[in-house]
Amino acid sequence: MPTTNAEYRTAKNLTHARLATLLPCSESLIGSVERGTRLPTEQFTRQLERALGLGGELLELLPGIRSVSPKWFRKWPAIEEAAQTIRTYELGLIPGLLQTEAYARAVFMGEPGAVPGEVEKAVKARLRRQAIIHRPNPPALSFILDESAILRRIGGREAMREQLGKLLALMDRSCITVRIVPLSSGSTAGLIGSFVIAQDDDTYAAFLENTENGEVTHQADMLRKLNQRWELLSGLAQATYVSREIIQRVVES
Repeated sequence: MPTTNAEYRTAKNLTHARLATLLPCSESLIGSVERGTRLPTEQFTRQLERALGLGGELLELLPGIRSVSPKWFRKWPAIEEAAQTIRTYELGLIPGLLQTEAYARAVFMGEPGAVPGEVEKAVKARLRRQAIIHRPNPPALSFILDESAILRRIGGREAMREQLGKLLALMDRSCITVRIVPLSSGSTAGLIGSFVIAQDDDTYAAFLENTENGEVTHQADMLRKLNQRWELLSGLAQATYVSREIIQRVVES
């Protein structure tokens, strides 16, 4: 089942040019929304649904993302959906695209002032993002995790066991690689924090987050620096088969 603007469009065999005449709008606007460089408005989404003959599928996603995500994050899900490759480095957590429901819930409940009702909305929005892994044409997803991310017991013993089991299962998919930077590496280029780099053809974007804020950026200088960090971390990360053994040992312990 289609899950993004681009997938619904291609399912109808519509080009950017043809869809632009149906809305009507510019081809560049459609391209920007699909690449995630421009956030669709509710009005645009309603027009898009009418043109594609949908019954609320895209509108259902729009308020969910907006209601539970901080303003600086709202551009990212669309970028993530349009990306052909996504490279993620995580220092202390299992990345959102790989999280189980229980693990995600425990992460959100750890936030100051967490409200159960809002936590559940946030969990559902996070799980919806994972649809890109299971679509017929998933992006190439490469994850480098600091070993501390798999050692931190979030949500309790059973929740963590389930999470690591899912991680191992996802590593069997051809579109996903997971590699571990061992604690024995000492000081690394990743200690400053986590980041994600997404690429769609020749368009790059990055997502950075800290304790109280975050940033989605297309700045060439920032992307260059993050790519340098990625290469340094990639040099420290263990091969996938060794990383699998590291994760399995944590599960067994």
